Amino acid sequence: MKKLLINIREFLWPILEGPIDTDRDSEPKDIDLVISDENLEEAFKQQLRIYDSEEERRKGIETKASLFISTISVATSIVVAANALVTGNQVLNLPIKASVIITFILSLYAVRTVWFSIKALERGSYYVLGIDDINVRGVKPQFYKHLIRSLQTKTLKNQPQINSKVDYFTLAQEYYKRAIILICVYSFLILVFCLFFKRPSKWQSPAVINKTTIGINLPTVRKFEVSKFLMKPSKIDINNTKSVGLDPEVLSK
Repeated sequence: MKKLLINIREFLWPILEGPIDTDRDSEPKDIDLVISDENLEEAFKQQLRIYDSEEERRKGIETKASLFISTISVATSIVVAANALVTGNQVLNLPIKASVIITFILSLYAVRTVWFSIKALERGSYYVLGIDDINVRGVKPQFYKHLIRSLQTKTLKNQPQINSKVDYFTLAQEYYKRAIILICVYSFLILVFCLFFKRPSKWQSPAVINKTTIGINLPTVRKFEVSKFLMKPSKIDINNTKSVGLDPEVLSK
């Protein structure tokens, strides 16, 4: 039962299991190189490729995170605008309520996507080769061994920061997928709404009729009838003006 609840929660609201490791204070263990001298150059090339691949992984994550922010922002804006058009001047029926609920959940997923994408784009300090790593004495084999150790150390120190970016990007991707699914559901709901639900006419709407009926004031109608009656003085009998509440002396003047 507990596993089922965890799966349901993970489907609706994914989170990372355990804290994100960003500790880079610990020094990596120094490795004992046993590579023969004739293979040191090839070993250095391979270690340099490993270092470059970590850099490419970091740049790729940041590029995809920026893409998530731009696309989810545009998609959410379109859905919110469409929802405003659908709910405007409409009776609160089932499709309208469902679209409002879906828009609210979509907004939550969009906020989470943007939040973790920004976390993946946060700046961090990275270790690179410097002049101190290159400016060393020694013959060629010793120089290659020193460069291999330096590259390995900096790669290991950069890995926690890059792995944290991967974790944040993974969460952003999960919320992004759920937001896309909700957008598809919302589009299907709009299709059903347009095909099977007719918009009530303004003259057939009970709310409009009640509002119009309530707005009529009986004394105002009577005043309008009296003013209309006064527009025709040729038909007015001064002797009968008391029947409509008028003063004969005023009329004679």
